[in-house]
Amino acid sequence: MLKSSNRPILLVLLVTLLVFGGALIYFTMEYLSQVTKADFSSFKTMEHQIGMWLLVVTMLAGMPAVGMGAYVMYIGSRILETQQWPPAGMGFRAEAPVMLGDRATFVGWGVMGLGFVLVLCGLMLPVVGWKFGGLVQ
Repeated sequence: MLKSSNRPILLVLLVTLLVFGGALIYFTMEYLSQVTKADFSSFKTMEHQIGMWLLVVTMLAGMPAVGMGAYVMYIGSRILETQQWPPAGMGFRAEAPVMLGDRATFVGWGVMGLGFVLVLCGLMLPVVGWKFGGLVQ
């Protein structure tokens, strides 16, 4: 059962989802109405819109990657700080095998490195979309 304190958060998430879903449907219908026209004078406009859509989609895909990368780096820092994998307080079962010492340090640095790569990929994705959007135009 959900706690009563989670209901406002769920309501805000639902409203946000509905607004962005409605906007996505509207812009998709506008795009499709322009693509299906046989008017070649609007070809430059269509190219520009495709480039902008590509940029927007890559930006929206990059934001969660940056957030996930930051969280993975946080987990890596917790591993390095506690010198144990899994770090204390992360919600693992008591029977889970624990790594300590140098092996945990190695795992911590590896997790930090993977999180950093994920953050870089999330930041570079809009740049790649911008470059490819420029090629379309």
